[in-house]
Amino acid sequence: MTLNTSADYRDALAKLQVRIRDTLAGYDEILDRAEPDIRPLMERFSATHAAHEADLSAQLRTHGCVPDEDGSFFSTVQRIVIKTRAVFDDIDEDVLNSVTKGEERIMQLYDEAMAAARDEEDLSLLSRQRGQIARLVQEARNLAD
Repeated sequence: MTLNTSADYRDALAKLQVRIRDTLAGYDEILDRAEPDIRPLMERFSATHAAHEADLSAQLRTHGCVPDEDGSFFSTVQRIVIKTRAVFDDIDEDVLNSVTKGEERIMQLYDEAMAAARDEEDLSLLSRQRGQIARLVQEARNLAD
């Protein structure tokens, strides 16, 4: 375990990793039903989160933690909400507001993890990932306008 790792950082990192795993479950459902005009962006969000989750899982292992492989109960909720929405409405530009709000919550978790990070390498990874998400969020906002 890295000596510069605090319990607060490990907890924040674990919370972020689980939330991203939950978010991936939501994107799986969105991609099953996404309209062609938003599908490429949703695919980029999903691929970005998949890469980030793999990196965060590796970081957790480096810091002596076991990453969550299943996600939380929120994964199930994500899937149900999206499936229900798809019954009554298309998964199109209208979903972008919800996606953006969810991604903003993830960026807040990145902020919490960065505030607790003591190692420059950890901080660099989190900052880079957060920046990638912020760019995708801006793209989603532009598409919604």
